[in-house]
Amino acid sequence: MGIFDFFRGRHADKTGVAAPPKKDQNHFLTNAEDFGFAKIELGITGKVRVDGIIAITEFQKQAESRKQSFRYSVMYVSLLEEGALTVPVVLNIGQEAYTLYFIYNEEDLLKYKDLQNQVGRTKYPNLIYFSAIPIYEGYQPKKIIEPFQLADLRVEKDAKLSGEYAMWWKGAEEQFSQSETCDLLKKLYEVFRGYETYLLGYLIRQTRIREEQELTRMKLPEAPATFILHGPEDQKIVLEVSQEKGIRFFFPMKEVNKDYRDRFLKGVLVDFLSTRIYLEQHNAAQDEVQDPNSYDWFTFMALMIAQKEAEGESIEVIGGFNLAG
Repeated sequence: MGIFDFFRGRHADKTGVAAPPKKDQNHFLTNAEDFGFAKIELGITGKVRVDGIIAITEFQKQAESRKQSFRYSVMYVSLLEEGALTVPVVLNIGQEAYTLYFIYNEEDLLKYKDLQNQVGRTKYPNLIYFSAIPIYEGYQPKKIIEPFQLADLRVEKDAKLSGEYAMWWKGAEEQFSQSETCDLLKKLYEVFRGYETYLLGYLIRQTRIREEQELTRMKLPEAPATFILHGPEDQKIVLEVSQEKGIRFFFPMKEVNKDYRDRFLKGVLVDFLSTRIYLEQHNAAQDEVQDPNSYDWFTFMALMIAQKEAEGESIEVIGGFNLAG
């Protein structure tokens, strides 16, 4: 994702325009010096997109002057147990990792307080603020974590992949038929049943594979169609859709763990279920039953694996494939 592309999607207007700063404050207050950086005087434009770009440039200059490696990501999503924690900018400078957060008004300040409590659970625990208002104590935090949704994903049309991917892989003393992943997948296929064309259209719209304004039905292709999605924590997720096997997500086995996989599936399950409930409430016509269909495929596949595991066979991977670098 390019620096000028960020703040698209549902998080685009989180902190829109700042309240006018006091006459004697034309620059952000910041704690950057507490982390060993030279003084940064960042002018307040009131637009987080612009301020974020300027801040990235300033930190990059300091990293280059120190001959340190520098990498950044924007609108970075950490996938936590409670949901998605989204911050404007994260930085890797040398061996250290930083979160940048911009405060324009009191609501931002209340969320910053909650972010202080949460950021240590992410890969970017060093929290640097840029504030247009004084940082004062004695306030109650406002929840910053939101439900993880399909809108947190976006298609990457020119992405290159390598490594091992799978729907599920075995953890310590875990069987697929007894795993939380299996339970979540069963629920997903139940949600898809009868509304899969609508939910595929919703998925395609939310991930911006196609720029659709309205929710439209999309027929699942007979031959599998594959897309690469930019997921939480800058991971690449493979999306495959087909009439036989339905909507499937594949995860990089070496890059994410069981918690990431299950938190991802929980989030998309709730999102799909909410959309299905909306469709049912508005009397949307159900899909015609197809042969083959994804519900029957998954039910049969899960049954066969459960039988094999009951007989003592060790199943290591479901839906695995290897991509050369």
